[in-house]
Amino acid sequence: MPPSQRRASAALLVVALVLSIALVPSISGPRSSAPSSGVRTSTNGVDYLNVSVTDSLTFETSLSEVQPGDTVHVTVTQLGTIDHTFTLAPTAGFTFPTTDSAGDLDSYFSSHAPLVDVQVGTTTGGHYFGNFTAPPVGVYEYVCEEPGHFPSMSGLLGSGEAPGNLATNTGPGAPVYIIAGSIVGLVIVALVLGFVVGKRRGSSDEMPPERLGYPEPTPTTPEPPHAP
Repeated sequence: MPPSQRRASAALLVVALVLSIALVPSISGPRSSAPSSGVRTSTNGVDYLNVSVTDSLTFETSLSEVQPGDTVHVTVTQLGTIDHTFTLAPTAGFTFPTTDSAGDLDSYFSSHAPLVDVQVGTTTGGHYFGNFTAPPVGVYEYVCEEPGHFPSMSGLLGSGEAPGNLATNTGPGAPVYIIAGSIVGLVIVALVLGFVVGKRRGSSDEMPPERLGYPEPTPTTPEPPHAP
């Protein structure tokens, strides 16, 4: 392979590596403050979701899953003395970046009305209530909007499906990144193979010196050994 072609291949390899790093995000597991015990606690289209909050900035919930279309009654119990909120995002498959501030959460909910937003006061043992209609099938994140409480106070509620291992997803979606990463990986493999094969065949592909206008080197004859 000529030097210019080798340099071009090396440059393409570097570009492909940079793209692969940029396109394939890290996949994190669900942010859940505490495991939930199960699914709906009653039938007849009504679910009861009990939530407790503490000064250690945790949620504990009685349900991990409700059924789409059910009326969900939420009771939040204050076990500490710090203000909290129990705010459920309306977008299925969406989780907030862990770097988000309280301002970022407020900005999101100002344009995306929460499914439920329970304001929790500071009275220890106090109960605070809300209700909502369980949304279409999907997984939904709930958070506390008080400054400094997120991401510690966050978790996932499934509607018609278990929360599972929902990855943080605020863009086109994990499948898009996986496909893009696979394509970039194949490009990298092809470039590396092309570079190796070209290097091995380089000597046969190079133009002989006489074709480039240079005189062909004159072979030298070794001198006979001198007599002692």
